[in-house]
Amino acid sequence: MTSRHAEVEQVWPRDGRVLVIGRIVGTAPTPPARTTAILTLTNRDRPDLVLSCPATVDGGRFQAAFAVELVVSTMASRRIDGRQVWDLHLRLPGDPEPLRLGRHLDDIPGKKTVMTFPAQTGEARTGAVSVKPYYTVMQNLSLISRPVQA
Repeated sequence: MTSRHAEVEQVWPRDGRVLVIGRIVGTAPTPPARTTAILTLTNRDRPDLVLSCPATVDGGRFQAAFAVELVVSTMASRRIDGRQVWDLHLRLPGDPEPLRLGRHLDDIPGKKTVMTFPAQTGEARTGAVSVKPYYTVMQNLSLISRPVQA
């Protein structure tokens, strides 16, 4: 994929948070020098369930971090059980189309099995939930959340 998207360069899941760093690629105009964007996490089975957190955009680079508690507390409050997949997008100010987060501009095939990240665990009233970033077969960045089995 070489179309307009948010190219992920680094993913740092640790200490109950996930930090994503990258750059905006494609034909879109470069965002202003420094602005706030929105990172969205959209539940794949419930597309109306969208979580968001602030992201910083500086020229063509972006950075966003969110606490896994954002996903965990939403699952608990909505009484969502089982494995859930969340797709990540970057929404730039004034841009109607969100940019899918992915890693497409490298020479690493099969990222889904080659590049793995540690799960972060959060506590909910219903028990512990793990949140783990992963690359899809299309090389996009998503999250899997699931209850931790005791």
